[in-house]
Amino acid sequence: MSEPTDESANGGKIRYLIITLFVLALDQVSKYWAAARLQNGDDIDVIAGLLKLSYTTNSGIAFGMLAGINLGWLLIAVSVIAISIVAFYMIRTPSRHKLLLWSLALVAGGIAGNMIDRIRMGHVIDFILAYYKSYEWPVFNVADTAITIGAALLAIELFIAPQGEKPKDDVPVIEGPTNE
Repeated sequence: MSEPTDESANGGKIRYLIITLFVLALDQVSKYWAAARLQNGDDIDVIAGLLKLSYTTNSGIAFGMLAGINLGWLLIAVSVIAISIVAFYMIRTPSRHKLLLWSLALVAGGIAGNMIDRIRMGHVIDFILAYYKSYEWPVFNVADTAITIGAALLAIELFIAPQGEKPKDDVPVIEGPTNE
């Protein structure tokens, strides 16, 4: 009789690779659309007074920080290292840790999406603008959103979610005296 297959094997994690690829595809398609539709200054109000689509580019890191410094290849190298670390943890994480795997898949897809822009164009396309009156949040994109949601889920998993019980297979069996 063969051993039951362990769902923590990499085969059970294909869905998380699909999530990563979906995030990457959605990010790239949305950036292509934004460049084609919004690049000439044609902003689109999604929710008047709160949310609009407005094309911009970012050569720096998150939220436009370090935009004036040429860090292109350094940021690409950091992205490759970050994706490698995330992939390593995805492979090592048992399939029963669904929230952790979701968070890692979202982060990997987001990092990959922005890295592709940096390799192709030397900058990242941003186009989602949240604002209220004169306050504007820095313009962002689908990849940034996936990274942010993934990081939030990771924080929930690591700091808030209760640690589950060990599976029965991991609990040592202690046998005591019997009255037979």
